Amino acid sequence: MSENAIVVDVAKFQDYTQSFFQGLKDNGAEAVIVQITAGSKGHPYSQNPLAALQINNARAVGLNVHVYHYSYAYAHDDMLTEAQNFIETFNRLGLDKNNTVSFLDEEDSDNNPSSATDDCNTWLNAVKDAGIKKVGTYSMASWFTSGRIDKDRLISPLLWVANYGGSEPGVDNVKLWQFTDNWNGVDASYDFDNIIAGNKQSDQPVVALQPDNVQPTPEWKPVTYTIQDGDNLTIISQKTGDSIATIVANNPDVFNGDLNATIYPGQELAVNDRGMTFNQLDEKTYTVQDGDNLYAISQKIGDRTDTVVANNPDVFNGNLNATIYPGQAILYYR
Repeated sequence: MSENAIVVDVAKFQDYTQSFFQGLKDNGAEAVIVQITAGSKGHPYSQNPLAALQINNARAVGLNVHVYHYSYAYAHDDMLTEAQNFIETFNRLGLDKNNTVSFLDEEDSDNNPSSATDDCNTWLNAVKDAGIKKVGTYSMASWFTSGRIDKDRLISPLLWVANYGGSEPGVDNVKLWQFTDNWNGVDASYDFDNIIAGNKQSDQPVVALQPDNVQPTPEWKPVTYTIQDGDNLTIISQKTGDSIATIVANNPDVFNGDLNATIYPGQELAVNDRGMTFNQLDEKTYTVQDGDNLYAISQKIGDRTDTVVANNPDVFNGNLNATIYPGQAILYYR
């Protein structure tokens, strides 16, 4: 498979720095697909706050960049609201409508337990109707082979399929095969027809989304937030109302500018006083499903992969590559 271009994909759980993307390029990556949205507006994970930085810094080292949306929708109306969230974010980022490939990531069994072909077409049609010309569908091979997504009925033949541990995608006529969730620490895919790696977009820098604006502002009134068991940057951001970039910038002694810095319960962070009461998180349980892997679980529950591992030592024992089984209980905190 070495003759095929390698494409990586990243979300808000991954790094955003030029050095990160340079390392991926040095190891052979030729393009990156960035998650820019998930769910609909108002969903806790509706936008990737690092998207602008990830896109700009990937471009800066010479990687082609395309984008995707992770869906939690069930049925037509839900999918339309999710498409609108994606379209608005795509436009605010100033992405190239003619050449940027936009994928729908349809794999969430909890929210869409049945046939998803019509839902996929709803999203694909809405995005194309907004003038975004190149669209495709991502899912696990099992969704296609079981008929949950009928690839022959999709309005776009551009398929990106995840199937790990084998020698082929497991689905006919796919354009990208995500063959691993741990290639230099990220998901990686083979680009069979050079559709992603060879698809050059405008080099115009994207515009950072509003949540990336970094405080302090003139209204900055610091108050202390104490890190709780199960916290990560995303959760702290949701609880305090400060963006991830703001929290990192205002707490150099904890993060030293590093989004992936390890944090511990009991550490104190300076956050903006919005009159909020910070409550102890509740322990929740996610049950591992057929086809799950660590990355899929992290997407479903909204925790970084390292947070999932840290919160479940009996399952992972600190090993990102530990084998997991359907029925196992994964703890997370909200």
